[in-house]
Amino acid sequence: MTSCLRTKCVALAWILLTVSGMVCPVGAEPATAPYRVHAGDVLQITVAGHPDLTFDSRNPIEVRPDGKLSYPYVGELVAAGKTVSEITAALTEALGNELRNPDVTVNVIRYRPQQIYVLGEVEKPGAYALPRGEPIGIREAIALAEGLTANASRQTATLFRAGEPPQLINLSKVLAGDSAAEGIVLQPADTLVIRRRNVVSIVGEVENPGSYQLPDNGKISDALALAGGFLQDPDTGTTRANRTQALLIKPDRSTVPVDLAGILSGQEPSADIGMGTGDTLLILEARNEVAVLGEVGQPGSYYLSKEAKLSTVLAMAGGVTKAADLRHVHLISPNGQLRTVNYESLLREGSARADVLCAVGDTVIVPTNRNRAAIFGAVVNPGVYTIEPGDTILDMISKAGGVVPEKSAPEHALVMHKASPDGQPRPVNLQKIMEGRASSEELAIQNDDIVFVPESKKLRWQDWTGILSSVANLWWLFGRF
Repeated sequence: MTSCLRTKCVALAWILLTVSGMVCPVGAEPATAPYRVHAGDVLQITVAGHPDLTFDSRNPIEVRPDGKLSYPYVGELVAAGKTVSEITAALTEALGNELRNPDVTVNVIRYRPQQIYVLGEVEKPGAYALPRGEPIGIREAIALAEGLTANASRQTATLFRAGEPPQLINLSKVLAGDSAAEGIVLQPADTLVIRRRNVVSIVGEVENPGSYQLPDNGKISDALALAGGFLQDPDTGTTRANRTQALLIKPDRSTVPVDLAGILSGQEPSADIGMGTGDTLLILEARNEVAVLGEVGQPGSYYLSKEAKLSTVLAMAGGVTKAADLRHVHLISPNGQLRTVNYESLLREGSARADVLCAVGDTVIVPTNRNRAAIFGAVVNPGVYTIEPGDTILDMISKAGGVVPEKSAPEHALVMHKASPDGQPRPVNLQKIMEGRASSEELAIQNDDIVFVPESKKLRWQDWTGILSSVANLWWLFGRF
């Protein structure tokens, strides 16, 4: 009886194991979706008995940036987004019009690197390969770029993804290990841009004028507090600052009047506007003087009994420095009206029109001569940007929010040097630059340069004529900024 029971148990166990093996055989891997071809993948296509239609490893076919490939008797065929089986079927059907029962084989012999771009204030901006099957978050992406620079904002970053609006990343939470903030998984072709920290300047009648780092949402009142408040007379304890109105000077040299009275009284909360990187808060004087700030020998306030010419006012302040941008000397009246004077024309050409009159209460600002360059074409935010010493083409791409994924042809970009003797643009391979394979000469960017990223397409020789013409027109426009 016992032997019979044992036999039945063994038989039942064998049946259970067999059924279990049928459902999930030992050593089997979970089913995965078939691979879909991407732009940049390299294919080997063979047609049995037809060497003229065979493209082997010595002469493969690469899927173009527009997702298509060209094939004899077929013409243009969309390959991106299709499986190898679907491409095989499409070629077999198309060749059936020319051949009897064509035997077509398609294989992917080299995969396009699945890359992300980490740009901006990281130690090594560029393109980084995504490990297959391993999710990459924001912290891991920053680590790939060897961490943040000393100038990086630790508060917000921007993620650019094709077909979606730019996404603001709460970088402070990510760096603090917040699990919810770390839930973002980067996808191929994503561009992560780390911003420069929010550094603003406070000048004029404050206790400690200078540059300060504000939170990304910092306001006028925050900047004023960091500078120690209004400058006080040590003997009387009074201030000579104008407590009614100040000026916010933007990086593009535009000015915004600030209602200081509304901020100080608390009655106008909307007057306490935000300040961004490069902004300057100017606290004016309430005395019969003219303020001279910026690139002069002795910035400060100077007494005026009546109107005086600009040359006289600048001489009182010790003259201009070598770093002065004399083409854009700003005069700001007490009511916030801005005039920009090309003082260089006075020095070089003797133009009397540049020697304008300054009145009591005016503020004269001699800005620093900053370099600038432009980037146009298939980038997220084309435009003109200030370039700092040591900036490269990568910095220009970062300022513009990166190239537009799947719509740009960065390997065919152009850089036009305004100082070039022949005035001709030089081709540059931005893809190579973003992958960190470029020389320092290829990375270089100069004052008044123009970077042009064309739309994604297979460029023909005749296309270059139109591109060169477009860049030349952009150059002419750029000179008028």
